[in-house]
Amino acid sequence: MTFWARGVDGSNAAGISIWAVPTLGGQPRPYLEGVAEFDWSNDGSRLVYHTPGPGDPMFVRDSGQRTQDQPIFAAAAGLHGHFPVWSPNGAFIYFVQGSLPDAMDIWRIRPTGGAAERITQHNSRVSHPVLLNHRTLMYLTSDRDGSGPWLHSLDVERRAPRRLGTGLDRYTSLAASADGRRLVATLANPKGTLWRLLIADTPADASAATPIFLTTGRGFSPRLGPGYLLYVSSKGTGDGIWKLADRAATELWSAAEARIIGGPEVAPDGHAVTFSVEQRGRTLLYVMNADGTNARVLTESLELRGAPTWAPDGQSITSAANVDGTPHLFRISLDGASVPLVQEYSVDPVWSPGGEFLVYSGADIGTTFPVKAVTADAEPYAIPNLTLTRGARRLRFFHGRRALVAMRGEIRHKNLWLIDLETGAERQLTNLAPDFNVRDFDVSPDGREIVLERIQEHSDVVLIDLARHD
Repeated sequence: MTFWARGVDGSNAAGISIWAVPTLGGQPRPYLEGVAEFDWSNDGSRLVYHTPGPGDPMFVRDSGQRTQDQPIFAAAAGLHGHFPVWSPNGAFIYFVQGSLPDAMDIWRIRPTGGAAERITQHNSRVSHPVLLNHRTLMYLTSDRDGSGPWLHSLDVERRAPRRLGTGLDRYTSLAASADGRRLVATLANPKGTLWRLLIADTPADASAATPIFLTTGRGFSPRLGPGYLLYVSSKGTGDGIWKLADRAATELWSAAEARIIGGPEVAPDGHAVTFSVEQRGRTLLYVMNADGTNARVLTESLELRGAPTWAPDGQSITSAANVDGTPHLFRISLDGASVPLVQEYSVDPVWSPGGEFLVYSGADIGTTFPVKAVTADAEPYAIPNLTLTRGARRLRFFHGRRALVAMRGEIRHKNLWLIDLETGAERQLTNLAPDFNVRDFDVSPDGREIVLERIQEHSDVVLIDLARHD
């Protein structure tokens, strides 16, 4: 019997199908449906897979089995489990578990189930584990400052990870040959650019977008203020915040080994900026004047997640922070005091213009997540049902209206839509080509234009001969 996958589509929350083809000929038949990721044991007798449901439930099936399987593992609420892979001797199944996208680690579990065992302690962007033998694990992971992902090796008994190579090559996928002597990897060379686009009555295509030329090279996380544009740019080992006004770029803030989390946020009056920083294992919430002066740490006691946002009156900042590993929303006053606001999974908040309610992103379910809302008093606030696709957590209120600008579409290709929170009516704002991949955006304070961050993923496939690296 030969098996093959059908309908592989990263945007398909229903999963893919595995089909069986008789070795001596005959019609292929469906073998298993609704699979997200899977791996066969080395002898081909057993299959491990997970489905796109909450917790990414993991199952094991014998190759000849056709009955319903029982799960051997499911991640806790708000967490995910991905990349299941058999050990060469079939004793363990290794997989990646944690909070997407950059609080993950490698775990393993027996094929019969039981307690999962944590193998690495990176708490970062970990992916694509492969085993060269029963002890040598290879995988990709970023550093705590967000750089990478880099190629790592680990002896699963000694548990001492080692980065392979010291160059700047970034990898996005990894696989190993059956004999464990060669690796094939995808070497990433992404290009990020910023674009301006006027909001029109009909969806605007890429021909209506104007590139923003930056003297700092790549810029990301664009934010529009009155008469200026903020963006983040990396240099050396740290991120910096830059201001573009009257075609002149000025660096407002930077620090070595610092990574801007989510992006800077401009105060409602345009005179102040807040931003979250991860630096040397800590997360810090900053505020500063819009000209870069008087930068100060507001709080360093919270484990911050995602982008912060200003309250409409400019007197407090709302941000997500981990509580027992799950992000909750906190209201943080300008003297640094914080109080809980939403005590369930909640990230990337944004306040309505009048301050009556706040919307936020809930926990991922497969490749989607819900958008929810609460009042200023933390009571549930009714909005139309809104489910978005992974990578679309950025939300902005439209000028003077109870309407959200959001990204809708597939994981790797989204357009911007205007969603009226009173009527539920939706209007498409952009009609961008599939190669115009929007990762972030902002809307001008007057509601007339949008600035887009476009990512172009250029990659090369490389073969690594491990015999030459012994």
